[in-house]
Amino acid sequence: MSNPRGVVLALLLLCTAAGVTACDRSGDAETIFVSLRTSETYQFAMVTGVEDGARIVSQAEHFSLSEIRRDSTTNWSAVYVYAPSAGFLGEDGVQLEITTGSDGASAPTLRRRVTIRFSIRE
Repeated sequence: MSNPRGVVLALLLLCTAAGVTACDRSGDAETIFVSLRTSETYQFAMVTGVEDGARIVSQAEHFSLSEIRRDSTTNWSAVYVYAPSAGFLGEDGVQLEITTGSDGASAPTLRRRVTIRFSIRE
């Protein structure tokens, strides 16, 4: 393809067909399965570096608490915390993105997606 638009279109189609993470240099993905009682709270430690980051990509649906904490209670590490809604029994899930590899002057170079699947029981 000598046409620059054709090259861009081909790359765009390749990324779309293969999934977005296939074109991300660091498209690591992980799924974690967790079984919880309705009265329990789950914590998932993610990153500790000042330049490292974490965000919720897809929020859980049946929660009383679903957030990333990064404060003195977590020793400034990013920790995802989840507690199911009162009375909820069944399946729930959240997708997180963890970014690392920044030198402080540039953007993170590594991205990892973590999907947590919750099975809530009495």
